[in-house]
Amino acid sequence: MLSAEAEIPASATGRANLTDTVMEAAEQGGGLLQLSEKTAAIVFGPENGAVGEKLVYQAAREAHAKSTYDHLFVIGFAIQPNARKLVEDCESVVGIPATYLQMTPDVMMGDLLKTMRSSQIFSVCGLPEVKVHSTTKDGNTTYQVELLGLDVFDPATMEAEHRKGDDVPAWLLDTDYNDLSFHVCQAFFPRTAAWDNLKRALKANYEETVWDHLAGTISAPFEAGEQRQAAVKVIDDRGNELLVVKSLP
Repeated sequence: MLSAEAEIPASATGRANLTDTVMEAAEQGGGLLQLSEKTAAIVFGPENGAVGEKLVYQAAREAHAKSTYDHLFVIGFAIQPNARKLVEDCESVVGIPATYLQMTPDVMMGDLLKTMRSSQIFSVCGLPEVKVHSTTKDGNTTYQVELLGLDVFDPATMEAEHRKGDDVPAWLLDTDYNDLSFHVCQAFFPRTAAWDNLKRALKANYEETVWDHLAGTISAPFEAGEQRQAAVKVIDDRGNELLVVKSLP
């Protein structure tokens, strides 16, 4: 279940072991961050598909049972909402803290892309912060979803930054999410100047509220569907898809 990969320098030959290799890398690294003395377990998600709750639970149980790991890192191209929630609550539920790392799809391209020290193939992402507003009129209840913001982590500066909802490339809304597939019902692109170009290309007059809505952070009103839950998917600057699900009371 648990697996990990390490890239060993070509100079690490003969009787050199992992400790020698780490010391050599530390000397060559210069001002890089120091390695931790703690041990970590790593589990990789499927090549095609999202990390599921069962995979996270089994990996956490195995890591906790061995009593030699201090942390669990879950790595994948995407993760299901229930699995992400288990990662956040892993320490209280299973007994070992866990962190989800988003892996860029670039690794699927093999040697087609040049590998550089500045390449960031793994990133830590926070869940989108959303708020559900409800309005009842004449016995009918409608809902609106507001994107408040997103926490992003910059591995170059080792700092977390909170970005407001109007500072994300795109966010999508599924008004009746069924936990299986995400259906785009509404789409918004807050941080773009493409709307100005589109208005000029259409050569027609539209109300400014139309463009403000397409670049906004509040959805159009909608009624609750059969599933009575809505899902918001945010696309960040690295192309990561971050999904959060909210119940509709």
